[in-house]
Amino acid sequence: MIRRTVFLILLAILALAPSALSAQEGESLFQGWGLGFELGAGGIVPTGSLSDDLKGCALFTGGLNAEYGRLRLKANVAYGQPSFKNVNPYAVVDDSKRNLQLNATANPTLLGVGLQLGCTVFRQGRVSVTPLVGMSWNRMSWDLNNIKYEADDKGEERPVIDNVVSTHVSSFGWMASIDIDFKLHGKIVDNPFGSDSQAHYLSSVRLSPFVTYAKYSRLNPAVKGTCFGATITYAGFLRLFN
Repeated sequence: MIRRTVFLILLAILALAPSALSAQEGESLFQGWGLGFELGAGGIVPTGSLSDDLKGCALFTGGLNAEYGRLRLKANVAYGQPSFKNVNPYAVVDDSKRNLQLNATANPTLLGVGLQLGCTVFRQGRVSVTPLVGMSWNRMSWDLNNIKYEADDKGEERPVIDNVVSTHVSSFGWMASIDIDFKLHGKIVDNPFGSDSQAHYLSSVRLSPFVTYAKYSRLNPAVKGTCFGATITYAGFLRLFN
């Protein structure tokens, strides 16, 4: 049901794009090709069974944007370190239900890559709104302690670290977001690429609430759910004049 909804949103964006472009033919900000970047930070909170194993965390993010008219193709990378709630996410135990693995690091490294397509549906004054949908890939990596039990001087068995191994889990799912841009300033740039041309440079503060779906099947039990978050970035954009 969720995948069908995201697919219908994407179709709606693509359907609206031609009419939006024709309605704004006189606006140079929405004509031709443009390239941009964004850089900032934010946060994310997991839901569903994801929240049984993980806490939310801060994110550092950066990305590139390519636009034609009002269409926007956005690629971004996010980095964070959520905290573990589950000390033995693979559920490796012995016959006595004692843990044979424990997290060696309290915070796994989370790396996320997103690719989205959207269309600017609103622009007035200094504010513009661009909904986007697409796909995301996420990878968590951390170290594990393999545990063995040895008898101490009193003959009681105590857990001892046998060795340390690196592990990771990955997820591929959908994501959706809304870029809300608040214009800071704009200016005309001469010869932006060393050629006899002009371009319009626009800088803005971008607020991007988002939702993404993740499932980590290798964990025991498998965990899945949606993650809600938001980022605030500085966005710079250069559009060539026709």
